Amino acid sequence: MIGNCSIHNINAQNRACSCGITIGEKDYQNNGYGTEAMEILVEYGFNILNLNRIELSVYEFNIRAYKSYQKVGFVEEGRKRQARYHNGKYYDEVIMSILREDWEKKQESRSSNF
Repeated sequence: MIGNCSIHNINAQNRACSCGITIGEKDYQNNGYGTEAMEILVEYGFNILNLNRIELSVYEFNIRAYKSYQKVGFVEEGRKRQARYHNGKYYDEVIMSILREDWEKKQESRSSNF
């Protein structure tokens, strides 16, 4: 196992959830596995669980993860300022989300490029 990903805090009424991912094995980081896993997780959330919104948070020092989430289609919604103290410095926690309609547009765009 190189890491894990999960969907949690499912709110059936609002058709929303939170999610998270960790690639714990350094040899497997920065190879696209996290992006691929997150794409599968998002597809599962929208197509199988019939969600409308998926959100996550990432600390601003985790630039690779932030860019990976953007690649999947997540957008920044806000920040919790100085929410994490790491290596002698405070960092913001960035809140990101993807909506079903935005994900569907991205899927259509991908299909039309082939």
